[in-house]
Amino acid sequence: MTALISAFGLVFVAELGDKSMLLAITLAARYRWWWVLAALTIQAAVLFAVAVLLGGAADALLPDRVIGVGSGLLFIGFGIWTLRADDEEEAVRAVDGRSAVLVIAVLALALGLSELGDKTQLAALSLSGMNPAARLGVWTGATAGLVAADALAILAGQRLLRVVPRWVITRAAGALFIASGIGVIVLALR
Repeated sequence: MTALISAFGLVFVAELGDKSMLLAITLAARYRWWWVLAALTIQAAVLFAVAVLLGGAADALLPDRVIGVGSGLLFIGFGIWTLRADDEEEAVRAVDGRSAVLVIAVLALALGLSELGDKTQLAALSLSGMNPAARLGVWTGATAGLVAADALAILAGQRLLRVVPRWVITRAAGALFIASGIGVIVLALR
């Protein structure tokens, strides 16, 4: 139980203000909030399962530089995609004729790529390496911590949409994605 609580607290705090929270807010402004929350839950469960199973060996899989540049490029892409979206109608038309399951799967993939190698995943990996007997607790706590933090972001984003026009939020989010992507690439190449 201690591993579950530790993982929840660590991941929840680490996720606050993280780039994937910005992505969750942006996606919830374009798609149904529960689709985004379902996608977040799926991607968190999968990524934290990988982190927990790998324990302390993940650092050898991909160099930090590769992860940093890949994440930066991904965020620049999200920024451009966000800036190009005219309105919610475009997002709705883009998913017309597709099932909610397909949309959730695509959103989970996008969110998962943004979270790959993130501090929350590394935190779960470290906790798992320190507590090999409590891997299930680490996985459960980390998954719940990320979903809880991002659910708060979605809720805040939905409230913000009531007072700020959608186009202001999407333009600001697009600019922040691009700036974050450039910053991540610069830091990765140092």
